[in-house]
Amino acid sequence: MDPWEGKHIWIWELEQCGAPQDVVNKAVAIGLAGLLVKGWDGSNYWSQVESIVEKAHNAGLILGAWGYSYGAKPSGEAEAAQRCVAAGADWLVIDAEVEYEHYPSRAQAILKAFKSLGVPLGYSSFGLPSYHSGFPWRMFSDACAVAIPQIYWDDFGMTVDSALSRSLADLNAYGLPVAPAGQLYGSVTNDSIARFADICQNAGLPGISYWSWQHAGEARLAAVGAAYMKKGGIT
Repeated sequence: MDPWEGKHIWIWELEQCGAPQDVVNKAVAIGLAGLLVKGWDGSNYWSQVESIVEKAHNAGLILGAWGYSYGAKPSGEAEAAQRCVAAGADWLVIDAEVEYEHYPSRAQAILKAFKSLGVPLGYSSFGLPSYHSGFPWRMFSDACAVAIPQIYWDDFGMTVDSALSRSLADLNAYGLPVAPAGQLYGSVTNDSIARFADICQNAGLPGISYWSWQHAGEARLAAVGAAYMKKGGIT
């Protein structure tokens, strides 16, 4: 099983989500395969991975660590990510956005720095690649094992169907697995949360995630729990 299979939720600030054991218990109750916990910001390490990783593993959850990447200090970012791996993270996700769109040359150095960290690596970026032609999509796609487009349909002013269709069509050219991130904040409805999972399941995608736990509230967490996503997509 690849670590991005099934349903996951992103965690930005763990202390805003609840006590680590309570978060883990809730994650199990709503049928998550894993959690994506912020572990670094640029070259700054966030120790919150350490407080939840053992609890998550004991409950059978996959624990991914992610960090916002600026690309200016590749070795520092990789060192912070390596600390997440040492703490027990099962995989890593580089959140690469506007800094790389404006400075695409940074991609080569950051990806080289992350290459030898010893766990699967994904990247998360803009949900609609054709709107961001300056981003180095090919370089990230060639170096990573999965793409995680941020498909925040409500922010886009689009339906879930339209946003996903556009994103998947844009990413198809790069030939790697896609496990999209959906929206749990703003004015999204419970029906749209479920619809996101349905479309991804029907498309045979291996997994999905939602941003983010601290913005969701109980009703939206329950909607994630009700949304069906078979681990590994269609079989």
